[in-house]
Amino acid sequence: MSTRAALLSIGDELLLGEIVDTNRPYIAQQLLTLGISVVRAETIGDEIDEIAEAFKRALDCADIVVGTGGLGPTDDDLTCAALAKALGLDIVFFDDVMIQMAERLKRPVEALSGSNRKQAMLPRGAFPLKNDWGTAPGVHVRVGTDKHIFLTAGVPREMKGLLAARILPILRGIVPVPQAVVIKSLHAWGIPESVVGERIKPLMQAGLNPNVGTRIGGGVVSVRLVAHGRDTAAAEAALKPALEHVRAALADGLFGEDGQTLGSAAAMALRDTHKTVAFAESCTAGLATSMLAESPGASAVLMQSAVLYCNESKVRECGVKPETLAAHGAVSQETAGELAAGIRARAGTTIGVSVTGIAGPDGGTDAKPVGFVCFGVATERGVTTFERNYLGLDRNTVRLRAAHQTLDFVRRAARGEY
Repeated sequence: MSTRAALLSIGDELLLGEIVDTNRPYIAQQLLTLGISVVRAETIGDEIDEIAEAFKRALDCADIVVGTGGLGPTDDDLTCAALAKALGLDIVFFDDVMIQMAERLKRPVEALSGSNRKQAMLPRGAFPLKNDWGTAPGVHVRVGTDKHIFLTAGVPREMKGLLAARILPILRGIVPVPQAVVIKSLHAWGIPESVVGERIKPLMQAGLNPNVGTRIGGGVVSVRLVAHGRDTAAAEAALKPALEHVRAALADGLFGEDGQTLGSAAAMALRDTHKTVAFAESCTAGLATSMLAESPGASAVLMQSAVLYCNESKVRECGVKPETLAAHGAVSQETAGELAAGIRARAGTTIGVSVTGIAGPDGGTDAKPVGFVCFGVATERGVTTFERNYLGLDRNTVRLRAAHQTLDFVRRAARGEY
């Protein structure tokens, strides 16, 4: 069994949504490199009893606890006091911490304020961790013979410095048998997460190596595999059968692995086949183009893009027939097809792709509700049109899914499917 960790993020600003907690995923990723698995993560506000209870819960399930935030000089910075309360320890003053703060602030110790003195008050028996990136020290507390608690400031720059220079070196000496960890992610479009889950269900049972899980974002389903082994070769050997199973399960929608996106996958497919593309976007307002352009070297395959909201622009820029708009409307497969053919002809590209839809929150009808989107793909083989329904989703989610679908059509068109 791998060493277990619990992460505590402390601060009202996190609970209120004033800032996004980027510390927790970063710490989890760094711990995984040592074979340490995060089994609990919790966000707690600035209330001493709540923080103390959170430390107790963390110690009940984990060997390593890492807490971020609440080490500052103000009255609502209560992490050290709460940890002392959870462990039944006194809070005591650490002279060396005060001296380090004075050196960092380039002031005499006597000139420091009472609030600075508060940052030198740590649980009895704690080991201060020098903070070269801020004033509040990191803290290391041993609990019994085999559990450890680490505290860092919540400021990401300070947290990253303390983690890399102070905490991870200690952990390398604590983890009894450091394990190699191999992490692989596979990404698919067009397969519901529930279907993916059914296809890989045998791999998702608790206690298996590798650990396999799914997540969804913008309609993209990702399968993450985390394999452990005594060394990298052993971890890769444990990973291989499950990885082959997942690749087969996602074959009809698999577009990339690890850090690849639909935008980069589309750009790669265009480069590999020496094809070019032009976009005509309505409801997505250039979002699909922007996603493809995030890939380095996109200028070699992306020739032109037009954002076309009003009917006049569709006629003027892409040659959509007024009678098509009158008979079928701006959001229709007929209009999408003419948009794709028109932008391809004007740009002189291998592929022309279009998207037009009703993102909401208003504008929907019984026949064409909010979330109804049409697409066109024009190639040398002709024009193909599609429609999709992203019903019940908010405006930005509809736009994101439509943009992802557009990029998948580009990727498939580059491969010769249309």
